[in-house]
Amino acid sequence: MLLANFLKEVKEMLSKKHKNLLGSLLFWLAGAMAPAAVWAVTPADDGPVNPTIQFSPNIGFSSIQDAFSAAVRWGIFFAILVAGLYLVYAGFRYVTAGDDAGQAEKARTMIANAVIGVIIVASVWLLLKIMTMVIPGLSTILIL
Repeated sequence: MLLANFLKEVKEMLSKKHKNLLGSLLFWLAGAMAPAAVWAVTPADDGPVNPTIQFSPNIGFSSIQDAFSAAVRWGIFFAILVAGLYLVYAGFRYVTAGDDAGQAEKARTMIANAVIGVIIVASVWLLLKIMTMVIPGLSTILIL
């Protein structure tokens, strides 16, 4: 539902006067997210240094506790990431609302919802952290 609304908003924005602004924003985001790897190789007395990459053969989780802890940590990370992106999108809508009071109000509501989402996720993390300190044995199951 949220993705459908987001795509609908993008479609509306593309049909309006924001084509150049949205295009330059997407171009900037693509450039900012592009990975850049720089390997500095300095020659030694006996020749160049050849960097090697070693991969661990143990891929996966050694226990259900590790898997559960990783799922909780990644879930909180992605929730904060989505809320942050939603906040940026809402701020963009607020800035581009101009004199349209309806669009500005929608953007303010979106900003408030994003902040409430961050507060909820932070509260869940804090509650889990407190639970691991209070409940005996829970800290061996859930490692935050």
